[in-house]
Amino acid sequence: MRNRAWAVPVLIVVALTAAACSKATGYDTGTGAGGAYGTGTPESSMPASSDDMGGGMQTAALKVERTSAGMVLAGSKGLTLYYYAEDKPGSGKSACTGGCATAWPPLTAPVKAPMGAKLPGKIGMITRAGGAKQVTINGYPIYYYAEDMAPGQARGNGEEGKWHVIKIKMSSGTSGNTGRYGY
Repeated sequence: MRNRAWAVPVLIVVALTAAACSKATGYDTGTGAGGAYGTGTPESSMPASSDDMGGGMQTAALKVERTSAGMVLAGSKGLTLYYYAEDKPGSGKSACTGGCATAWPPLTAPVKAPMGAKLPGKIGMITRAGGAKQVTINGYPIYYYAEDMAPGQARGNGEEGKWHVIKIKMSSGTSGNTGRYGY
């Protein structure tokens, strides 16, 4: 019979490493309630991992969702994404800070464009105060709306006349769309 004395310490190290990695990345592996935002953390503030934009972060795949406003860009959990008309495209800054950013949480990088979707511009990013990387499209910083709780909702569209969904056209050969670009 082989010496199994090494197995217990190895298993302890593996378990501690997994727990430390989970805590360091901020992933909640629990199954707590929280509606569309999981455990109360909007998907926009979820940590992301290393595919496209690097740095040990997970890349979230964006989606296209059908809403009352048409086919729109959505986050990885299907929640509608918005741009803010007060933002200056290409400025590298967000005009939505403080309480605004609570109601309109920023979409954080990195992300991947949805398959078959024609975006209204190039995906980029800016650095917000505090160091968070916010996704931009066509130079506009991108946000969620805190009152959208389920895929397909677009409650923030037209809010204050300044918040707008990002309408998406699908590439030929992919399933239909009637929307126009949101910019």
